[in-house]
Amino acid sequence: MAKKQHERRQARKERQKAAKEARQEAQALAKRRRQLQLRAAGAVGLLTLALAGVCYWVLDNRQLMGATLLIGGVLFLLLVLAALASGVQPRDRTRAGSIDYGKRN
Repeated sequence: MAKKQHERRQARKERQKAAKEARQEAQALAKRRRQLQLRAAGAVGLLTLALAGVCYWVLDNRQLMGATLLIGGVLFLLLVLAALASGVQPRDRTRAGSIDYGKRN
């Protein structure tokens, strides 16, 4: 009897250890993905400024510069907000009691 309990305990510990390692790997992957998104946002921002500068000083076209800044700014904002949103943890809604329907009659 004690041998079976020991085996079950060992199996449970191994499962817990494997789950912990998987959770740590997922967190590391998410961190790398967020860093990549922030780097991409920075690159888009710098590229936008460089293209706008070329349009203004080399091509002497203010309208093209404005369009470049508008499009690049929207892309930059989209990438930054996506990177920030990827770090937000979702709410736990596994239990029915966690949903609040408000005041009932």
